[in-house]
Amino acid sequence: MSTKYALIGLVFFMLASFKLHAGCTVGGNSSQDLGSFSSSQIATATLSTRFSSNFSCSGFVNLLDFSRIDATLVAASFELTSANVDAIPYVLYTDAARTTPFVLNSTVNFGSFNLLDLLGLFGDDGTIPIYFDTAVANVSVGTYTDSIAILWEWDYCSGIGLLGICIGRDTGSTTIIINVQLTVTGSCSIQTTDVSLGSLSYLGNVSSAILPLDINCTKQLSYQYYVDGGDNFANGQRNMVFNAEAIPYVIKTTDGNTVVGPDISQSIAGLGSGQVQGFQLLVSTIADDRFPLPGLYRDQVRVIVEF
Repeated sequence: MSTKYALIGLVFFMLASFKLHAGCTVGGNSSQDLGSFSSSQIATATLSTRFSSNFSCSGFVNLLDFSRIDATLVAASFELTSANVDAIPYVLYTDAARTTPFVLNSTVNFGSFNLLDLLGLFGDDGTIPIYFDTAVANVSVGTYTDSIAILWEWDYCSGIGLLGICIGRDTGSTTIIINVQLTVTGSCSIQTTDVSLGSLSYLGNVSSAILPLDINCTKQLSYQYYVDGGDNFANGQRNMVFNAEAIPYVIKTTDGNTVVGPDISQSIAGLGSGQVQGFQLLVSTIADDRFPLPGLYRDQVRVIVEF
């Protein structure tokens, strides 16, 4: 008999001491760095990322009792701005699927949640993430920032006793400010085409053609471009070659007055607009009193952009 009563007493003790606790915490104001991106990335595609809301929970939440987390967006300009007055528009969301934008003065009710919800709702750092998408924008180099204010309100069962009975609730509200920033770096791209100088039999007759260049550099970014010496550069001269024969040529500005390349000391300066800028260079053979061997003369050069 004593053994039976002792066993019942032990079971009762274990049940009575069964208790789970949940805790949610709102961090203070914070700064969130969204990373560094080239201006071409910002100008051509949506940037999708996320940052911490500073609201976190740990432990179990009472499955049998109403619990909620509400977030209200109380301040945001929906533009990341910099000292150069350029701006990058953005949209906020509270769900990874980005179904409904998180707009000013709107309240998102995360609803009654349980342990399974918590596992999917919170990010890797244990906080509810805010999802962030930029719109395409033509902007200059710089650091772009905005301040976002979120009012958090919560009401949940903070302790669970025997048979899931709530033995304490935690309610409260607070507003936090999140300063978000994104860095834009400079970038340049260039496109050109092959150039044919046609046919000639006597080098005393100069043959010329236009070398087209399309350069796209970050808005307000200073750059320089030039053409290198090519694959057959010798004695300070570019050459098109066929077997052991060479035809010298020169690359200049279209007015014929300025030699371009073969290094940055003979470059042309430009200022980026964030859009394609078209330029032309003049490629010409150098007059020579001779008849070259018949054949196809070639050279390969590289157009260099430095910024």
